[in-house]
Amino acid sequence: MGLFRTLTLRAVNLAVLLFVVLFVISYALSGPASKLLEAQIQTEARALVSQLAKTGHYTPQQVQDLYNRIVQELYKAYGLDQPVYIRVFYIIYNMLVFNWGYSYFPDIYGVASGKVADIIASALPGTILLDTFGILLSAFIGIQLGLRSALKYGSKADRAVMYYGAISNGLPQWWVGIVLLLVFSFYLETIKSPIYFPSGGILSPQYYQMWFTSPLSVLTNPGALADLLWHFALPLATVLLVNIGSWAYFARTVTLNTAQEDFVTFARIKGLPEGRITSRYILRPAAPAIMTSILLSLPFIIFGGFIITEAVFRWWGLGYVYNLAIFAPTPDLPVIVALTYASTLLYIVLVFALEILYIILDPRIRSE
Repeated sequence: MGLFRTLTLRAVNLAVLLFVVLFVISYALSGPASKLLEAQIQTEARALVSQLAKTGHYTPQQVQDLYNRIVQELYKAYGLDQPVYIRVFYIIYNMLVFNWGYSYFPDIYGVASGKVADIIASALPGTILLDTFGILLSAFIGIQLGLRSALKYGSKADRAVMYYGAISNGLPQWWVGIVLLLVFSFYLETIKSPIYFPSGGILSPQYYQMWFTSPLSVLTNPGALADLLWHFALPLATVLLVNIGSWAYFARTVTLNTAQEDFVTFARIKGLPEGRITSRYILRPAAPAIMTSILLSLPFIIFGGFIITEAVFRWWGLGYVYNLAIFAPTPDLPVIVALTYASTLLYIVLVFALEILYIILDPRIRSE
């Protein structure tokens, strides 16, 4: 009953946190950004009626009336005719029911419908492929290196992992991506190398529409799959080079801290086999911290953590969409708010999942 009550309270707290974050974001964007949108609407309406005025078929009063009508309709379409607090709660309600509306600038995303949900859905497979898979693969490799390094503390391999982790932590991922592009794309292509990599994009133009309409069909088409892997090589190499060292250093530190605990020393005094001590008394207690770091990094990575990296490779993912939405002619509020809400929701779901994992992994919690 104690654990059930704890999990219930945690779920309520996380739900309140979700609402607070959504309210703050909605309020912040519905105020100042709405002023920018109003100016953009007026500019577009003025440009439209000026073209009509050049035809000479409209009087100045008719042009002015048409301008006012266009502005009024656009204000109503975007909800700008409502008070700020009404717009805030309208945004919150739509976010909660996954009614994310339409983008202000659908053309910059290449999604015909203009629906925010369709834009996010079109970019999600690319993010899962590069960001999520890349981070999970680098975490798996890095944690294995870190654990083996910690169990051989002070060896040459341990020092190599420590130095690699320190160096990789100081390297911006986007900078590594630019270097790889310069060397393995632009330079190799310049010298007419038989093997070189694309300078960007998730697929070549002949397969691009296939990815937009049905990403799974790309995986079943040999030519499209080979093209995808060709474009995928440099972005994945960038993610692995930068993140493996960080994960290895983190896992090494956590494992070393756990190995110095009194219960590990007591297990060795009892004469337990070293393999059992490593698996049961070192790795298992270290698992919650490692799992926490992996799971809590996913929302940040999935919803915009690779904004600059995806922009460098022109990789069609959610980070690239975030970049387009922020730097649109006017901030694309529906897309920004939807991505922020989705990332917060995923974060809260993962935090709650961690609470359950802690109970499974840590026997001290189960005994309380």
